[in-house]
Parts: sequence; structure tokens; C-alpha cells
Amino acid sequence: MVADSVQALPLDEGIKIYVENISKTTAALYGMVVDSLIDADVAILRLKTPWKQMDGNFMEAMLHQEPLDFQQPELDRILNITRQKPSVICLYLDRPAVIPEIAQHAVGLLGEFGAYDDAVLDVVFGRWNPGGKLPFEMPSSMRAVEMQKEDMPFDSENPLFPFGHGLSYE
Repeated sequence: MVADSVQALPLDEGIKIYVENISKTTAALYGMVVDSLIDADVAILRLKTPWKQMDGNFMEAMLHQEPLDFQQPELDRILNITRQKPSVICLYLDRPAVIPEIAQHAVGLLGEFGAYDDAVLDVVFGRWNPGGKLPFEMPSSMRAVEMQKEDMPFDSENPLFPFGHGLSYE
């Protein structure tokens, strides 16, 4: 059973889970999927790094640009969930994200670079021992991003997670 004092992964299988952006059919192989956050033991949110759709030419429209942080009201919605239930945040990192508030309130934080729902849930529920390192810094604030030099990698002030942060295979 998951309690409000949960601090780390993996989650126990068979618990009541509220999921967002994960197949409910797939999630049901790991726990009892509920439609209401109130009925859940834990929330699992699969998010994408924030970005703004550009209206420029073909190439510019394909690039993800601007904010690296979640904007309102989405940030408040995510934080509201993390305050109501122990929450695991699975973040698709096609680029760095500024997530200090989310990281602070999540009981589990998983960065991924394109995985199927069952692969993500295998890690969350301990069926697979994850390993990997960040290929970039995760800045601590948008101010830190704005203060970076354009031609200097890994120079953000007090990164939330530095380059190379992560788990190693043992």
C-alpha cells in the first residue's frame, strides 16, 4: 500500500492508481486504475517538456522552442495533484525542463527519452532496474537559463540536476 509518506520508487503492484497520458489498459496490468484522483493511492503523470508551437516556416514549426518551465494554469494543476496524492512524474525530455517545484513535490521522478507505456511502468513498479544519465543539465530556474552563455555548455547556476545526473547500471 502507498501512503502519503512514500519517498521513492518502486511502487507496489496492485495499488489504486490514477494515470494521465498512460494507457489505462496497460496501467491495469500493474494496479487498479481509478478515474478519480480521490479514489487513488498514487498518481502517475506522464508529461512532456513544455514548449510553444511556432508559426514560422516548416523547419521552425518542427522545433520545440520557448518556455522550458510549465506555465499557469498547467503548473498549478500538476502541483495540485502532487499535493493531494503521492505522485510519480514521468517526464519526456526532448530538451531540458525547469521543474524545481514539481521535483520537490513528486515522490518519484523519471526522465525518459521516448518509451512505451509498459516500459515506463516497468520502471515505476520495479519490474525493471533503470539506468541512465542526463545528456544535459536540468536548470533550477528560467533566470538561470537566461543567464547562461550561448556557447558554454553546463554553465547554468545551481542546476536542479547537473549533466550526467542519474542512475548507473550495476
